[in-house]
Amino acid sequence: MKAGQLTGPRRMDLVEVEEPSPREGEALVRLEKISICGSDIRPFAAVMDEARYPLHPGRPTHECAGVVEESLCDEINVGQRVIVFPYSEGGFREYLAVPPENLVALPDEGSMDTWIMCQPMGTVLYSVSRIGDVIDKNVVVLGQGAIGLSFTTFLSGMHCRELIAVDLEGYRLDVAKSLGATRTINPRYENVMDAIQELTGGEGADVVVEAAGEHETVRQSVVMAKKFGTVIWFGMTHNEYFAIDFQQIRNKDLTMIGTSSARAGTMPQYVRQVVHMVDQGRLDPSMLVTHRMKAEEVQEAFVMYEERADGVIKVVMDM
Repeated sequence: MKAGQLTGPRRMDLVEVEEPSPREGEALVRLEKISICGSDIRPFAAVMDEARYPLHPGRPTHECAGVVEESLCDEINVGQRVIVFPYSEGGFREYLAVPPENLVALPDEGSMDTWIMCQPMGTVLYSVSRIGDVIDKNVVVLGQGAIGLSFTTFLSGMHCRELIAVDLEGYRLDVAKSLGATRTINPRYENVMDAIQELTGGEGADVVVEAAGEHETVRQSVVMAKKFGTVIWFGMTHNEYFAIDFQQIRNKDLTMIGTSSARAGTMPQYVRQVVHMVDQGRLDPSMLVTHRMKAEEVQEAFVMYEERADGVIKVVMDM
């Protein structure tokens, strides 16, 4: 069967590997759709020790959806469409054998290109649940890729005073505006800190969401938060070790919240809720999908995502 594999720095290849056989209590899923996550770009762009290459076939990709072809468990039926959480294997594979707790059932109708977006949006919904009440508060979201736009989508219905979206790409800010951002800031043309101060009457933001995974935006999240404000760290940085202003965190008595639904063990719960909202017509993740490609174009897809080329937000590949 086919699998994507990181074989070297900035090098994704399509390889042939053995098809898995489900064990008792597992389901065999034939994957139809694969999507690239910003966290996949971290190992793709990194130059790791030569001994670490190649990564396990299927890695680093983890956003995937498909159809159950064989079931050795009572909870899942053959023919069921599902989102898969490939915790140990990596998701860029034609087939995955997983237990039912690694699956979220999908409706029979609707585009799989859209349904697969429920996975990243579910991780954001978990983080939003940690923020608390934002009524009449000034909220800043740093980064408007797929994750930042998901934050903007959910927060726009939570009655903020100002919902301020920040990104270096104008086309992403246009999408943010259409999703409910009250103000957009492009650091290429505006001083972000000055703009935040002006918009918040000199106080700073009540809530700052870091959704870019850049060292600079992590630092900025601390500086632009007001006294007794809240900072949500979602983005994954290329290097975890870098300087931040601890004195400001302490002196402003900030609430710092680092979130990861996967590590919290809550990802299926929140992805299931997003699926439910989409099924009810209350949420439309299709706006995230800008490019559709084939599995054989995996190298081009990763480079496009890394370079933010061609107006990309999300790439979905046919497996």
